[in-house]
Amino acid sequence: MKIIYLLGNGFDVNLKLQTKYTDFYKHYRKVVSEKEVISKIKKNIESENTWADLESALGQYTSQVNSIAEFIEIFEDIGDNLAEYLRDQEEKIEALKINKEKFYGYLSFPENSLPVAQKNKVTAIRNKWANHQWETHVITFNYTKTFEKLIGENIKALQLGNHHNAKIFYRGIQHVHGFIDDSMVMGVNDISQIKNELFHNETELTSAFIKSDCNQAMQHTIDEQCKKHISSANLICIYGSSLGITDKIWWESIGERLKSDCYLIIFSYSNEKISRRRDYKKKSLRHEIKTSFLQKTNLTEQEKEKAYSKIFVGINSDLFNIIQNEDKK
Repeated sequence: MKIIYLLGNGFDVNLKLQTKYTDFYKHYRKVVSEKEVISKIKKNIESENTWADLESALGQYTSQVNSIAEFIEIFEDIGDNLAEYLRDQEEKIEALKINKEKFYGYLSFPENSLPVAQKNKVTAIRNKWANHQWETHVITFNYTKTFEKLIGENIKALQLGNHHNAKIFYRGIQHVHGFIDDSMVMGVNDISQIKNELFHNETELTSAFIKSDCNQAMQHTIDEQCKKHISSANLICIYGSSLGITDKIWWESIGERLKSDCYLIIFSYSNEKISRRRDYKKKSLRHEIKTSFLQKTNLTEQEKEKAYSKIFVGINSDLFNIIQNEDKK
């Protein structure tokens, strides 16, 4: 039986790394450039409130770009500076001391970070395969290697724990968007997210800026391997992702898998301060998150209704709170 984790930038942020796009923008605006097109986009980033999602905002910004060459210049400048910025952030992971026992526990039993009622439902589901060996695979959207640095680099198989009489193994990680220095994929989901329609049929741009086209151009097949993992998963966990439209292809793949014997846990972070005595307010948040996710799939309305009951939501959970000094608080 298979558990699949999909990790977004929230994984790095939870480790106290300043990897939000807003953090990067503060750095990027300070980088000196004599090129007018670069100065122009930096002013736009500073003045507009539409840059919370860099990739989506770049797709919209194409309407202000005069040529493919101009856009590629902007695209590569941002990509190069983002890579260097993230490299500096990634190095900070070396100083962290983590609780590996807790880390392995989270990877083995994500349901333990859900409210009791949801946890019990997931546990009952898992017990259907109580005597089967379990495997945990990780798919990350991040360019950083923070996960590998925590679990151990080049480790492809590691026993994490036990489920009844069966062992639970970690079986490796795939970087579907590449790495800081290799096969870095940055862009949108499809041409509908490129506002300048004159660019829709320009192969130079689509191969660089549409994620699926970029993966095909690189010919590494990692995206196909990740789709195969999802198509055979029994429990899928999304952590640290905003469920943005630029990764819609993955939400569609998960939606398709939910038609079968598979369940989904979405771990979400909310800035809203909810008192524990007002915990009932999380019910509406869970509904919004489930509905928002399902809207990004290709499921019919009837299929969405069935899938809705197979989705569990953890809000501001303790998942991956593994830094040692946090344990002592």
